[in-house]
Amino acid sequence: MIFIQNQIIVENRTNQLCFDIQIVMKQNRRTCQDIDLDNCKVLDEVLWKDDRLWVFQSMITRLIKEAHDFSINDHSDMNQTLNLLRWSYCWSKMRMMIKRYIRNCYVCRRSKASKDRINELLKSLLILEQWWQNISLDFIIDLSESDENNAILTVIDRLSKKRHYISCWSDDEETFAE
Repeated sequence: MIFIQNQIIVENRTNQLCFDIQIVMKQNRRTCQDIDLDNCKVLDEVLWKDDRLWVFQSMITRLIKEAHDFSINDHSDMNQTLNLLRWSYCWSKMRMMIKRYIRNCYVCRRSKASKDRINELLKSLLILEQWWQNISLDFIIDLSESDENNAILTVIDRLSKKRHYISCWSDDEETFAE
């Protein structure tokens, strides 16, 4: 985080908007391009607001990525990332930009459970009462040929878990069992 903070300071010193803000502050105006200048100050050509470093647009995404993907936080949620960044940094629409970044984070989207209405409660399976009433079938194909057979049909009883194996012949289009 220190490396990126140094880059933000360098960016802050060279950013044209920072120069414009310095000029506006000398004129005692309150705003400049959607930036509220209350509690702002410029020290060594670096803009600070409420003793937090001001981050310009070009560095925001990189800073959020650094804080959100940091190995200790490991893709923390929006509030943790926001609190971590609010400690030292400031920019306009901070909450909205962090929320958007986390909403679009591929790792977070992939690992978090879906909250769609489509998902319903799980329904339990039927309780079986008799053997061989409910079975499952599966073919094992592309085996080496043995006694003119190259596939196996597996029949499994779901209640007792007993199974039968039936040798079969399989070609590219169909599978035959005796």
